[in-house]
Amino acid sequence: MNVSAGFRELAVPPGTVGLCALGQAGFLLKGSGGTVVAVDPYLSDRLAADSEFGPPGRWARRFPPPFAPADLDVDVVVVTHEHADHFDPLTLAPALARRPFTVVAPPVLEDEVKALGARFLPAHAGRPLEVEGVRVHPVPAAHSPEYTGPECYDVMVQDGAHRFLGYVVEVDPGVTVYHAGDTVLHPEIDRALEGLRPRVALLPVNGRDRIREELGIVGNLTVREAAHLAARADARWLIPSHHDLFAVNAESVTAFVDTLDRQFSDQEYFVPKVGRAVVLGV
Repeated sequence: MNVSAGFRELAVPPGTVGLCALGQAGFLLKGSGGTVVAVDPYLSDRLAADSEFGPPGRWARRFPPPFAPADLDVDVVVVTHEHADHFDPLTLAPALARRPFTVVAPPVLEDEVKALGARFLPAHAGRPLEVEGVRVHPVPAAHSPEYTGPECYDVMVQDGAHRFLGYVVEVDPGVTVYHAGDTVLHPEIDRALEGLRPRVALLPVNGRDRIREELGIVGNLTVREAAHLAARADARWLIPSHHDLFAVNAESVTAFVDTLDRQFSDQEYFVPKVGRAVVLGV
């Protein structure tokens, strides 16, 4: 099913989750109750010419968005952090003109979200939220505004709240999806996931290396680390993210599949096509 045909109309039976990859870290989620949730939708190309990390073009999209920002039809948008490929006003503003929605995000983004005219719900790690019939469990993420050395890969607390988050989204009772945001492994994440048991794990697999770090690029999980986190969380499905949109910060899907098949054969995985809606049993 192509998203332009209407993700909202996708039939999602109980015990399953509707899912659509938007590219980079963006996903649409839906349970049998019908609420449509977008996580980190980036549908513009604002970074192609406007980036603090290098010359114009370094962060240009490798492929167009599956649909225009004005066609984003959702009830809730969940934002993991402030980086432009996760929180994108050029995506959210046209979408809000189509349909009002609630934005769940770290408190540091409150002013920017309210300036767009959206209802804002602050997300705090360990404090579940009820919004539009779904339950959202914020969990910490180990990230940084910029690469400043190995110590940058840590959870960050600002004014008493985590600046970078992941979320376990419960679209139906027992139907849970973990979107990690940008992160590496961290004991605080392990502790936060205990008992939540997400059935689907959307994890960033673009990794990190010295070359990219010298460019100021903050990395994420390697494929092996993503498999470890998915197993620790007891997720049935591992789905890669953050690996496809920017040439300077990409990971091979072939490497993802090969690593899982050879080293983590018990882990089920799925590699979605951008812009194609699927229904997964959990």
